[in-house]
Order: sequence, then C-alpha cells, then structure tokens
Amino acid sequence: MEFAKMASTTRRGFLNLAGATLAGVGAAGCSLIGGDDSPGASGPTKIDRPLEKSRTLIAYFSVPETSDPDNMSEDEANSTHVVNGKVLGNTQYVAQIIEQRTGAEMFRIETAEELPLDHGTLEDLALEQQEADARPKLKALIPHLEDYDTVFIGYPIWWYDLPMPMHTFLEEHDFGGKDIILFSTHGGNRLSGTVETITEALSDSTVISNAFTISRDDMGDAEAEVGDWLDSLGQKAAAG
Repeated sequence: MEFAKMASTTRRGFLNLAGATLAGVGAAGCSLIGGDDSPGASGPTKIDRPLEKSRTLIAYFSVPETSDPDNMSEDEANSTHVVNGKVLGNTQYVAQIIEQRTGAEMFRIETAEELPLDHGTLEDLALEQQEADARPKLKALIPHLEDYDTVFIGYPIWWYDLPMPMHTFLEEHDFGGKDIILFSTHGGNRLSGTVETITEALSDSTVISNAFTISRDDMGDAEAEVGDWLDSLGQKAAAG
C-alpha cells in the first residue's frame, strides 16, 4: 500500500505540498494505464520482441499487512485484495494477473529481515529507511537472471517513492540489455516519478515508459485493466 501520513519534521513541508498537489487524484481513487507523471520519463512505449514465457520473469515487492481475510482493519484492507478467500498484497495480485496472462515465471522480492505488519510501525520504518537512504538487505537475489530477456518489475508507492528495498534490488542485479516493464499500486499518487528513477538506475536496459499503475481503491478492476495494458504493450494476452 502507499504510506501518506506525515510523520517527519524534516519532510513535513514537502509532504504537505505533495499531498495538496495530489489531493484530487486521491479523492478520485483513479488509476493510470501508461505513462509516468514526471516530465523526465522517456523510452519506448512497446516492446519490440514477443514475450516468451520461458524468457520472461515477473519480480515484485508486496507487503500485505495481514493474512486473515476476516475482520480487517482499514489499513489492512487498503494493503490487500482477497481472491477466493486468500489474502494477497495489492502488488502481488497484479503480479499474479500478469503471470496468468503471460505464463511468465515469478520471483518475490523480500527483505532478509522480516518487515513488521503493524501499519504504523511499517510506515515509520519505511520513512526512516528513506530518510537514511538505506539499502535493506534482501532475502535472495534472482537466480539465473541471465536466462531472461524481459523482466516485469512491480512495487507499491511508499512515501511518494520506491520502497527502499527496491533500490537494493535494482542495484544488486545486472539488468543490462533486458526489456524492463514496470507496474505499481498506489493510494493516490500514481507512479510518483518512479519510472524516471528506474530508467536512470537501469541505464543499460530498455525501460518501457508505458508503465501500469492502479489505485488500491480500484483493485476489483485490475484483471481487465492489466489485460488492456498488456495489449497496449504490443503483446497479446494469453488465455486463462
């Protein structure tokens, strides 16, 4: 989910400004298919080569704040989507839809140290890491990354930016020569400049600018929207 509570003196002015700028977006609970909301993002909007499921990977970071589908708090519900009684993180759910449509392999990005699931504690930790420009250690790296031509990378927006474990992930893998396709989930701030950030970080890769993002309020529409997005990338979604 997206963290938006103002809890830091050093960032309060910036967050007030960002919150005011994006208030209309949050109130509408809208989603965006394609394009970043920062003027510096650039790159192709489609991928030239067809997706080969054996050569395509979906890597995602997602932190559902509960595994119990009953009696969720508002914060827990905001971070999750329930499918057939199973609780999934919002970004995890989008990743599974992409998997179903493309047949790609999956890799879950996890931190070596288990993250707290209490919303306030997790929110504070995320902000502390961001302000310290921390690089949390990951539980594992992608095995045999050289086997893949195309990598979908998914993440939530935390404090108007990438979660800091995503910076670790980007820096500790060599994505040179690969097509990178981005997707995210948000609570009102859409892509929040992350396409530009990742494009700069992965300068030896082709980062597709036609990124996907969806509001936590619109997760019920995710299956249809993801299918439309995959088609817009020049890829015919697989059946099933």
